[in-house]
Amino acid sequence: MPFGAGLRQSLQVRDCEAVTEFMRGDSLEDVLDRHLLAVEEAAESELLTSVLLVSRDGKRLSHGAAPNLAQSYREAIDGCEIGPSAGSCGTAAYLGRPIYVSDIANDALWNDYRHLALPLGLLSCWSTPIRSPDGSLIGTFAIYHRTIGDPSRDELEAIEMITGSVAQAIMSARDGEIFNAPVAGYAGTPPRLRLVADNPAMDRQAPHDFDRLLAKVAKLEEIVGALEDKAQDSGSAKYRARIDDVARTGRSLAKLVRTHLKRIRKPD
Repeated sequence: MPFGAGLRQSLQVRDCEAVTEFMRGDSLEDVLDRHLLAVEEAAESELLTSVLLVSRDGKRLSHGAAPNLAQSYREAIDGCEIGPSAGSCGTAAYLGRPIYVSDIANDALWNDYRHLALPLGLLSCWSTPIRSPDGSLIGTFAIYHRTIGDPSRDELEAIEMITGSVAQAIMSARDGEIFNAPVAGYAGTPPRLRLVADNPAMDRQAPHDFDRLLAKVAKLEEIVGALEDKAQDSGSAKYRARIDDVARTGRSLAKLVRTHLKRIRKPD
């Protein structure tokens, strides 16, 4: 790498764009692929990235996203077991801490997997657990290099930033996000919320769900504010225009959701 400020700006844009993408019906893999491509494009040296998701029983890792890893490799590690010597990702998930393997060819953690990685030129792999806001493990984020080596301090800071952005996208998808169906643009009828407020069985959960949704709207507004600040600081007219466009979309979306929540929220 190093990633630098450019990556931070790219991820802030991606965080806001992801809301629109989920809204129109994009899959989690599609959204995460775009996150990872932003990371790879920001790097100064070649790297490949992936996200694996923890299975419901907590015993395996399944494919989440890996836009530039070979399909044969993705398929081979899809469903791999979590354990104390299961490559970088399986071990990181098992121990609950980052595992930075600098030399796949000579690290015992890769005994069962190096025959998959080395023919593809993957020589090092740094994996970090991805956690939900409550601290539970939801996946792993990995960076593969075609060279041997450990991450630098700048790279470690970048990895922390990336895992936070990826975690936000995963939790948005798992929470069902805000919307029930794809929406073309933002004009016309407000999108229907997943809360199904007219369902009596949901009445007791409604206050909690509304609070959760309002917290998401507040987070979106916070991201939009940061984007607007970045747009003012950007020296590139093209990049500034892109940020402005995303910020306007995000602010319109936040306003729309707040209005719709007030419209359907029942009195306490």
